[in-house]
Amino acid sequence: MESQLTPIEKPHKKILEKGIFTVTLVAIVGSLLSRWLKIDYSWFSIISIIIYIGLAYLIGLKQNLKTTLWSIIKLGLYDSVVGLLLSLWLEANFSGFEKKLYQYGIIGWMFIIILQIACSIILGLIGYGIAMKKNSNKNPTS
Repeated sequence: MESQLTPIEKPHKKILEKGIFTVTLVAIVGSLLSRWLKIDYSWFSIISIIIYIGLAYLIGLKQNLKTTLWSIIKLGLYDSVVGLLLSLWLEANFSGFEKKLYQYGIIGWMFIIILQIACSIILGLIGYGIAMKKNSNKNPTS
């Protein structure tokens, strides 16, 4: 009789899944609210910044820098592709910079993806740094 191998659960993957869900929710709700209330969709980036830093913090408490940054990069890639498509599909109220980028087609999309990943790395480093600070305060070495 063959025994079934149980895959090892990686806690950072569960946290990343929750982050992806949250980013999706912000894209949907933010797009609808920006259209209905006639406010600029970019205001919802404040919530995204909090999500990125928080996610990096939570993963950084238990994982190393490499795992934390790869998780945040995956979130940034997802956000720059799926989040953007959702906001376009739901006709979010964009103004200025975003509207101009969409007019450039694939070049504009590539710029958005690269910029989003760069920002996610910076925010990931901030969240990871906060996690390391908390871990060092918790485990003083004297």
